[in-house]
Amino acid sequence: MSKAQADAIRKKFDFRWEALDIILSGRSSIDSREGFHLHSTEDAERFIRSYGYNLENPIEKAEGFGNLHEALAFIRRYFLQPENPDGLRLDIPRKILEIGDLRDLFLFASLNGPGQTGDQAGVLLRDWACAILKVMHTIAHMDQDIRTPHFADIQKQIFDRYYRFIQRDGDGKLYLGERVDDPNRVDLVAFETKPKKARDSTLLKLLHKPENVAEDIFDRVGIRFVTPGRVSILRVLKYLRDKMVFMPPNIKPSRSRNTLIDLERMQVVVREALEKLEQGQIDESAFEQGLEQAASAPQPQGTENPHSSSTYRAIQFTCRQLIKLKNPLFDDLKELKGLSRSKPMHEDLLKIVDRMDLKYLQRELRFFYPYEVQLVDQQSFEQNEKGRSAHSEYKRAQIQTAMRRVMGPLADAAR
Repeated sequence: MSKAQADAIRKKFDFRWEALDIILSGRSSIDSREGFHLHSTEDAERFIRSYGYNLENPIEKAEGFGNLHEALAFIRRYFLQPENPDGLRLDIPRKILEIGDLRDLFLFASLNGPGQTGDQAGVLLRDWACAILKVMHTIAHMDQDIRTPHFADIQKQIFDRYYRFIQRDGDGKLYLGERVDDPNRVDLVAFETKPKKARDSTLLKLLHKPENVAEDIFDRVGIRFVTPGRVSILRVLKYLRDKMVFMPPNIKPSRSRNTLIDLERMQVVVREALEKLEQGQIDESAFEQGLEQAASAPQPQGTENPHSSSTYRAIQFTCRQLIKLKNPLFDDLKELKGLSRSKPMHEDLLKIVDRMDLKYLQRELRFFYPYEVQLVDQQSFEQNEKGRSAHSEYKRAQIQTAMRRVMGPLADAAR
């Protein structure tokens, strides 16, 4: 067999196993340690266009460079010393910093960049280009989430459902209920809503998540109830369910976590305690004390989040709410079409207005949006804040995971 024939067969069966692994095995491209396989500027152009960007469009080209500069700044801030004392002692190569053509970045990631060879310096350029492209890819997905521009309206619609039942009595005590004498009133220690997640925090979360897609961030909108005791948590859940503030069918099952209360045990305890109360064997005070004692029994340790402390105690779940947003353009265009029939208008403008068909424009945007609800008793809340589950430790571990995934061989070499 000639060398040409052998090369043709080799090319035919070059499956690029890592790419197949990403396609078929649930791995993320963020974990890839291989570069690209692009051999020319034309290859890079075709890749970028297939990804979704047209560099001949000045707006899309500017967006690409904006993503590049943001990725470089993000890597410096979180993955490199001196901005992160726990970061890597590395410098970004000058050839990367001086890129004037985005296609060159993809060629550097393929060991085919301008002036690049297969020596150690060339491999270093490839690893840097790959790391930067991983962050740029994540930024692109974060920015192209169609729901992002509507975040303020989304947040308001979700929070409003809860705020209408959050009250303070004459003594300033916080409670869940419709009025002071609400028979189902539940006293609260605190009610908190999460402000919009900072951009860097969202980017970090995406970079350490295997899925690495913006739609899978479920806690951009968050609500927390802090109650005096653990039984109060169950009463809060009952109240919210009874008032249909959230709908159980809209809860995402895989996102529910309970490290506070043994529900199976509580079912038995509540049933037996109610029987004793009805038979006069215990009074209401003893009934409530017994429930609180049962609810406060230790729960098995453990958490599915690798960055959360095993001592963290809370109940949390993710619900999805149907958001409805009025499209302001619909009424404006409808009014414009009406005016075109009753007011003098330039002939060319009239033709454009006549071509407008409102059936192609939605009057209302509707979509389900996820948000997280967390419930915790005061004692557990204070222990969570003081213990090893402190947010700073969580964030530090998250940064380390993201750094190892993004920097790949660069992180290995710097250790």
